[in-house]
Amino acid sequence: MPALTETELKQQIKAGDFPCVCLLYGNEGYLKQYYAELLPKKCVTPGMEGFNLKKYDFADGAPLSEVLEAAQTLPAFGGSMCIVAHDYPLDALPAEDKTALDAYLADPPESTVLLFWQDTAEINPKKNAKWRGVITAINKAGVTVCLDKLDRTSLCKLLMGGAQKRGCTLSRENAAYFSETVGNDLSLLLGELEKLCNYKQTGEITRADIDAVATKSLEANIFDLSRALTSGNCARALEILQKLLREKEKPELILGTLASAYVDMYRVKLALAAGEKAEAPAQYFDYKGKEFRLRNAARDAAKLDIPQLRGCLDALHAADASLKSGLLNPQTVLERLLVQLSGAKAR
Repeated sequence: MPALTETELKQQIKAGDFPCVCLLYGNEGYLKQYYAELLPKKCVTPGMEGFNLKKYDFADGAPLSEVLEAAQTLPAFGGSMCIVAHDYPLDALPAEDKTALDAYLADPPESTVLLFWQDTAEINPKKNAKWRGVITAINKAGVTVCLDKLDRTSLCKLLMGGAQKRGCTLSRENAAYFSETVGNDLSLLLGELEKLCNYKQTGEITRADIDAVATKSLEANIFDLSRALTSGNCARALEILQKLLREKEKPELILGTLASAYVDMYRVKLALAAGEKAEAPAQYFDYKGKEFRLRNAARDAAKLDIPQLRGCLDALHAADASLKSGLLNPQTVLERLLVQLSGAKAR
């Protein structure tokens, strides 16, 4: 079978069409865990989990041979046997395990659902030939599903539907603002949505409600910080920095996220100088689900020219070296950097 989308997987599970073998991978942890729990729940007869559901974790030392042996066990009292194998390095198996897996995939039992859940491994089949081979082999026996971060349209649709289920309404514009404020981590977003709906109870969720209740992500705070810097408002920038430090954000993360914002601005500025649109960098770099970063960058980059942005990047690089040297207090390094960056505003 070919690789499935999330929607296709959901439809198959709803229809009771369970694959003999399934591989879940991608960078959206919430969705991977959701389906790693939903599939066993639906394919195993209720009340028979103690007999027909087995879970194995590579971190616990359970060998793949034990997983495959369990997968060939007939389910007790009918129904399906479900085997969940968590984080097994299928791209780097010993020769004996690879041979055993290949043999299993050649003729998987129809009474078993063998679910490989890749939770922590970063898998890019376009760049990793071994994983590409694993995915091809599993697709011949069952299905693979890549669950990556949702794009902005899908994310807004999910948030709008989630608000409606909780008795509130959320416009597409405010759903986009909400995700920009909280970030694109789905687990965190849904938790914040629950909090927001409990606060609102009923009716239209406004931007003011989001500002009053939602916890801003580091990225959102850095956008405020970069906006203050490109406007030359050093006092506001230092105020935001103090807030982040009080919230125990690591100086290295603050600096790294700020550097990313300036890299975004530089990319956008170069694209515009070349006669391209501000969204052009998305063709070459990973902005999936984070397209708003380019919109923010286009707004802030308008206040700086290319030489000024290069100077800012040099200052960020020097600050990074200072932090790593450990010779100066991290707060001092960041405060000096903000003074430098705020002085780069267009004159």
